Amino acid sequence: MSLNPLYPIFLKLKDRKVLIIGGGFIALQKIQGLLNTEANITVIAPKICQEIYDSRGEFPNIRKIEILERDYAYGDEIGSFIVIAATDEPEVNNMIVNRCRDQMIIANSVDQPDYCDFYVPSIIESGSIKVAISTNGKAPSVAQKLRLDLTALIEQRYKNVVDIVNEFRLKVKNKILGEENFERRAKLIRWFTTRTFRRIRNARINAALIRAKRKKAEEKRKSAES
Repeated sequence: MSLNPLYPIFLKLKDRKVLIIGGGFIALQKIQGLLNTEANITVIAPKICQEIYDSRGEFPNIRKIEILERDYAYGDEIGSFIVIAATDEPEVNNMIVNRCRDQMIIANSVDQPDYCDFYVPSIIESGSIKVAISTNGKAPSVAQKLRLDLTALIEQRYKNVVDIVNEFRLKVKNKILGEENFERRAKLIRWFTTRTFRRIRNARINAALIRAKRKKAEEKRKSAES
C-alpha cells in the first residue's frame, strides 16, 4: 500500500455551498482559506466570534458568508458540496461527518484524521503560483514550516515566472495555429520555460558572485586601513 494514498486536486468552489459548523478560531481559519474561492459559505454555531463576522467585509464588497447563530440541526448539510465540522466537541464533529457520508457529501472533522474525507493543506500563493502541502494528516506543523520556507523561495526566485511563460505561450498559440502543430507549439513552450528557469538560475549565481566580490573588496579595504 502506498505510504501516501491521497489524491491532490484543486477544487473550483465558485457559487458552491460550503458549510462550516463551528464559530471559533479553527472555523475562522477554515473561512480565511476559503475567502478567495467565491464559494457560498454558511457558518452555523450557537456562539460565533467577531472575527468571523468581520470576514464578511463591508458594503459594497460584502462576501458571500451566511451566518446562523444557532446549534447545528440534522439536515443543515443538505445541498452542501463540502462540510467542515469545526466544533469543540469531537463526537459532534464525527456525527456530522457520518451524516454527510450517508449523503455522499465530502466532509472534514477537524483534528480527527479518521473522520476526514479530505485534509485542508498549507497553501503557498505567490502571483499565479499556488502550492498545496500535505503531510497525510500526520504533522500539520511540518506542513506549516515547509510553507514558510517554500514561500520565501518562490517569492525570491519564481514569483513572476508563470506570467512570463504564459505570455510567450499565448503568442505561440496565436501565431502557430492548427491541431497538426500541437507538438511544435508544446516543444517551443517547453524550450522557453527551460530557458526562463536557466536565466533565473544564472541571475541568482551572478548576484551571489557580485556579493562575494564586494565582500572580498570590503575586507581588503578594511585590512589596508588597519
